[in-house]
Amino acid sequence: MSPSTRFSSPAVRAGLVAIVVALGVVTKTVVDVVRAAPIPDVPASTSMNVAQLTRGPMPPPADIQSAVENDLFSPDRSAPSTPYRMPGERDASDEPVVEPVKPAVLGTAVATDGRNFATMQLGDERPVLVHVGDKIGEWTVKSIGRGKVVLVTAAGARADLTVPKPGT
Repeated sequence: MSPSTRFSSPAVRAGLVAIVVALGVVTKTVVDVVRAAPIPDVPASTSMNVAQLTRGPMPPPADIQSAVENDLFSPDRSAPSTPYRMPGERDASDEPVVEPVKPAVLGTAVATDGRNFATMQLGDERPVLVHVGDKIGEWTVKSIGRGKVVLVTAAGARADLTVPKPGT
């Protein structure tokens, strides 16, 4: 077989052209990677790592000198006049908060369009129909569900009331 007959077939010629094109694409890709533009420098003041982003600001430095001056184990130390209380914790001298009388839930109705209502009775008064947002005594109706009504007061007290079981 002579060299001219080896390349005379159209399939062989197409294969050779494909190889030459592939070698050209590979060469161009390698050249582009080697000649990549340098990455610009980022100023040091703006670079942060993930730990700095999630941690938040640094707390102020501890005042060790005042801790040493107020020796925790000094025999001259005495207990404070009032005990420490957690934020939101009540003091014994605070007057107790009197919760208003809770109404009784006689029944609820749940509608598909969201216009739920409940029948409630406050003390010996006659029963009334209430919807979300209505007031009964000092309570405001927050939500009405199947057999359950949630009430809140202006002071923030919350009451989850349910319809009593028959015979109780």
